[in-house]
Amino acid sequence: MQNAPRLSDYPRREWRILAGAVVLTVGAAVATALQPWPLKLLVDRGLSGNEPAWIAWAALASVGVFAVQKALEVGLAWTWTVASQRMVYRLAADLFHRFQRLSLLFHMRQRVGDLLTRLTGDTWAVATVAEAAVLAPVRQALTLISVGVLAWQLEPQLTMLSLAAAPVLGVAGWLGGRSLRQRAQLRWDAQSALQSFVHQTLGAIPLVQTFGLEPRNRAEFDRLAATMRGHTQREAVGKNLLTGISGVALAAGTGLVLYVGSQEVVAGKLTVGSLLVFLGYLRPLQLAFQGLLESYGRWQSAVPSLVRLREIMEAAEEVPESPTARPFPADARGRVELVGVNFGYDTGRPVLRDISLVAEPGEVVALVGPTGAGKTTLAGLIPRLFDPQSGRVLVDGVDVRDLQITSLRAHVSVVLQEPFLLPLTVAQNIAYSRPTAGREEIIAAARQAQAHEFIEQLPAGYDTPLGERGVNLSGGQRQRVAIARAFLKNAPVLILDEPSSALDRATEEQLMTALAALVRGRTTFIIAHRFSTIQLATRIAVMDGGRLVEWGTHAELWARNGLYRQLAASQTGEVAA
Repeated sequence: MQNAPRLSDYPRREWRILAGAVVLTVGAAVATALQPWPLKLLVDRGLSGNEPAWIAWAALASVGVFAVQKALEVGLAWTWTVASQRMVYRLAADLFHRFQRLSLLFHMRQRVGDLLTRLTGDTWAVATVAEAAVLAPVRQALTLISVGVLAWQLEPQLTMLSLAAAPVLGVAGWLGGRSLRQRAQLRWDAQSALQSFVHQTLGAIPLVQTFGLEPRNRAEFDRLAATMRGHTQREAVGKNLLTGISGVALAAGTGLVLYVGSQEVVAGKLTVGSLLVFLGYLRPLQLAFQGLLESYGRWQSAVPSLVRLREIMEAAEEVPESPTARPFPADARGRVELVGVNFGYDTGRPVLRDISLVAEPGEVVALVGPTGAGKTTLAGLIPRLFDPQSGRVLVDGVDVRDLQITSLRAHVSVVLQEPFLLPLTVAQNIAYSRPTAGREEIIAAARQAQAHEFIEQLPAGYDTPLGERGVNLSGGQRQRVAIARAFLKNAPVLILDEPSSALDRATEEQLMTALAALVRGRTTFIIAHRFSTIQLATRIAVMDGGRLVEWGTHAELWARNGLYRQLAASQTGEVAA
């Protein structure tokens, strides 16, 4: 657990259940130690002494010990299942929450398939290590102690011979452990790469089919699968090799014990019943030694998963929330101000340079400029998708870093160029911004977004399930559902990432009607790639190379004959502009 100290909290939280498991383990170890003794009573007292009562007692004792042992093992299995499931799913829930909390920068650097592998696969490592580090060693150690003590009472020399395999097993485990860890790391990396490729391909099926990439993707899948299969096989061979070495050592020990024990029975130093008991102890001793070795192997195989989990749990929060953060002001008017903002996704590569501007309450600010000017990045600073490396972003005079993140984002609506619709019903997609909204509020928001009519024509109306990313709706319909979502949220600050850029003129006109109603009374930032949306703006911020190069109304900027006029003229023609 030194590889992931925070992860050790999950077994600690289940200490009561684990303590119960240890108690059951003690009972199971004692029952294991007692199991051969009815055989000794049967041979030495019942058969040799010709005493029928001892035969009956030996049979009853054998059944009783066996029943108690199995009952304890069933209880132990149930207890461990409860503890391990709670550990794993609590960790998975925390990891999922962590994924949601980590900044957009983090997710831009990660593959979704890799994160899914950590969530669904690596999380089981915490249970594996807890079992391999606590329960299994405790049980094996108790078995060795209880069986070893009783065996020593019967015959010290044979007990020493039985334990002779221990050094061989220890050396094999120590040498093989590092190899298992390396092979497990390669296997997890290969599995992550395969899952990421599958996720990427399924998410781009229209592109795959349009360009006829199915054969190429099949070949790539086969290559990644072969890589994972090879690492999995090599890991399995390593584990089986360790098991084989331990088996050979234990078999040699068993043969030696049989030979020496038989000599002592012939010499009259040991009874047949005692030899049978001792032979009965060989199996538990062997299983205990082998169990310790296997536990070490499982531990080593789980270490790479712990490291991968630690990378997430200890990843720096690039958008941290201050312990003294306060809620968004209830009387906020939505004044947004950027003061000397500088930002870059990578060190030494600035995207925004010394940006300062003010959007008054209810004002509509258009962000225009060439591709890569930093418009979307600037808008992302307002809901704290990123934090500036220097400078401040203020809402009603309060630095957004002093506000609770959830509260801040609850007061900012975003309508993206490519709306994110989920495979839920239309009503659930609209209500995603405010899950507690009633049906009447959802319908009212859809009416405001000019979406009610087409929704009513869907097979099940508002209860029609949508496909992945809303594929069963047209582009304009998807945008209007996203606008309805923004209407329902009713936030004082609104960000529009050119929601009409991919639409035809007729659909764009319908959408502009909805947008005109949406921006009314809200502080709005419109990221404009098409100049038709600038008609909604009261002021325009012209960006180029991460800098704010022009700022003013349309008339003021047109008169300057600068970058804004060049951009406008290139799209609409100077006369039309």
